[in-house]
Amino acid sequence: MLVAYLAYKDQFSGRVSSLIDKGIELRMLRLHRERLADIVLAAPDPAIHEAMVDGDLPGADLEVRGVAFRYADGEPWVLQDCSFTIADGESVAIVGASGCGKTTLAKVMLGLLPATTGAVLVGGQELRTLGPGRFRRCVAAVMQDDQLFATSLAENIALGDDAYDMERVESAARLAAIHDEIVAMPMGYHSLVGDMGAALSGGQKQRVILARALYRQPRILFLDEATSHLDVERERMVNEAVGQLQLTRVIIAHRPETIASADRVLVMHGGRIVQELRPQRALQASA
Repeated sequence: MLVAYLAYKDQFSGRVSSLIDKGIELRMLRLHRERLADIVLAAPDPAIHEAMVDGDLPGADLEVRGVAFRYADGEPWVLQDCSFTIADGESVAIVGASGCGKTTLAKVMLGLLPATTGAVLVGGQELRTLGPGRFRRCVAAVMQDDQLFATSLAENIALGDDAYDMERVESAARLAAIHDEIVAMPMGYHSLVGDMGAALSGGQKQRVILARALYRQPRILFLDEATSHLDVERERMVNEAVGQLQLTRVIIAHRPETIASADRVLVMHGGRIVQELRPQRALQASA
């Protein structure tokens, strides 16, 4: 009787434990379903339905008109009544304290985040009218959290282009001041960067990512702390090379060398543009 009791007790405990484990798995399955629903049930990107609209942008000038943004109802406003213009071919630096909304503003201007109120105009047309697909084919960006992929340097620079042009890859690398270091590697542009760019230094990764943006030959370029890991000399070389290109630049930076390369400086505070300065005035104010 004792042996039978112990055997039944062990069976009962094992079955109850298994039932509890299955219950936890079901709860986890519900959580996974909710996370999938955020993606599956989201409204399709309008760019999917554009069927590759032909044509260039009507212009490379930007206007931010009364833009306000917050991440959810009840959340504090990140941007409030933000308005300014950037002329075609102009280089504008946006400066301000950390957390004042500079990166969020850049994402709204890129069309990655929809403005809660207000509008972003490119060439006099709103982004909604212009179409995100048509807009994205003419812009490039280097953001703070951009990463490299575990493939060759050439494929990382020409990301998204299956039949990439090697001369164009090398030209972009020269503009980003990374060409000499790449050709010094044993396999040159065919060198593997490792997982998430583990084989490269922080400054090298930033320049490869910058070369990726320049490979697209954009008309508008967004740079969010794109040279923060570079030494002063290489940062100067990159700024001079990019400054010679005929494109509109929106720069988010804290370093004086990058700010000095801009035509105008917009000072951001509390989610809005509060002041417009020339680069030298901005550097004196920050000092």
